[in-house]
Amino acid sequence: MKKRKNRLPLLAPLALALLLAACDKAPPTPAASTTTSRSLPLMSASAGAPLEYMAVGSVVSDQRVEVASRLSGYIREIVVQEGDRVRRGQLLARLDASDVEGGIRQGQAASGAAEAALRDAQIDLERFQRLFERGSVSDNELRKVRLKFEAAREARNQARAGLDTALAQRAYAEITSPVDGVVVARQKRTGDLAVPGAPLLTLESGRGLLFETFVAEGQVAAITTGKPVQVSIDGRPAPLQGTVSRVVRSGDPVSRSYQVKIALPEAAGLMPGMFGRAAFALGASPAPLVPRRALVERGGLTGVFVVDGEGRARFRWLRIGREWPDQVEVSAGLAADERFVAAPVPALLDGDLMTAAKEAR
Repeated sequence: MKKRKNRLPLLAPLALALLLAACDKAPPTPAASTTTSRSLPLMSASAGAPLEYMAVGSVVSDQRVEVASRLSGYIREIVVQEGDRVRRGQLLARLDASDVEGGIRQGQAASGAAEAALRDAQIDLERFQRLFERGSVSDNELRKVRLKFEAAREARNQARAGLDTALAQRAYAEITSPVDGVVVARQKRTGDLAVPGAPLLTLESGRGLLFETFVAEGQVAAITTGKPVQVSIDGRPAPLQGTVSRVVRSGDPVSRSYQVKIALPEAAGLMPGMFGRAAFALGASPAPLVPRRALVERGGLTGVFVVDGEGRARFRWLRIGREWPDQVEVSAGLAADERFVAAPVPALLDGDLMTAAKEAR
């Protein structure tokens, strides 16, 4: 039989060398901490952002007047144009008054004839009264003369009334403005036939302006008369504080909207036809509000540094909802009771320790 050779493993010398080298080295020291402590103002997210319903509309005049004629006749002249400002009592148009003048002359002639007949009847009555006193005429004859006098007096009164009516028609031949305002439309031109009730001009008064808009049926229940409304008019630097004047409780079956009119205060430069937006306050939102100074942009994302339970700042991305000049509404990413850094500095990093921080308002 062959005798077995006793062989050492090949890796034994290598393992022994590594063990000896490890014994000669000192144990590694732990790395120094790089956490930075910062003292920055903190604040808690507040809720209660106003819920608003925005509706577009236009400024309209509460005094819109359709000027019409009371006579039938051809228009001789219209002395105003669209856009002209007019005063109350100012002449707007003249009608051909030939028929009216003829009626006045007829009335004057009839009145003159009635006056002459009345004078003649009065003379007869006075003469018969003297004869009756001397017994020359009977009582029946005097009664007939007196009735003739009464009929002549009534005819005179009727002729005077007809003349007064004809003279009044002359005044209607000149059409004047019933209000102070602006001419916004001309329905007739010189030479057209004016008939009673058909508008010649349309006037809008500059006083008593309203903002007219339409509100969806889901929001109209929250809008009541007398409620304040903020109205922003294009071209004006500051919004106007209006008041709901009327809510028409009959909706449009096509658009499912309801007409709302808002009374506006008097303001320089405010004119009918201007476009604007009305913001109706409907309550408060539970979503938290964050001031703009607390927002930070990291990697293209906007968020805030939230302070966790250990007092460390943790960057949290936010989904921004409505925005205002000094604050924004957070729709996702922050609870109403969480604290965050109110005024972060550019050097603030995720994980920095917030120490001796004061609460901001």
